[in-house]
Amino acid sequence: MMVKVLLYGYCTGVVSSRRMAEALEVDVAFRYLAANQQPDFRTLSDFRKEHREALEGLFVEILRLCREAGLTKMGRVALDGRGGGRQCGVGSEPYARAVGKGDQPAGEAHAL
Repeated sequence: MMVKVLLYGYCTGVVSSRRMAEALEVDVAFRYLAANQQPDFRTLSDFRKEHREALEGLFVEILRLCREAGLTKMGRVALDGRGGGRQCGVGSEPYARAVGKGDQPAGEAHAL
């Protein structure tokens, strides 16, 4: 049940344990997947921490299956996590650093 809730949460953009716990109370889809159980946000968070490696492997396998079925296209995604009004145009310094670091993506997802 916990894996279903986490996976559905990630797919719908609900990644916070507190938001998932809230959705388990009010969202019909979450309630259906959880068989109307409502674990506390700490339970969700602890489950995620305790089973991190297994969940990583599961998500990589899901990406692989989606790619093989033609449901997704793999590519590079870059996010500028800095606050404030930063310029990130082609000629800017943050862009040059991002492009330089983006040449070596890490993780199993890149191997797909």
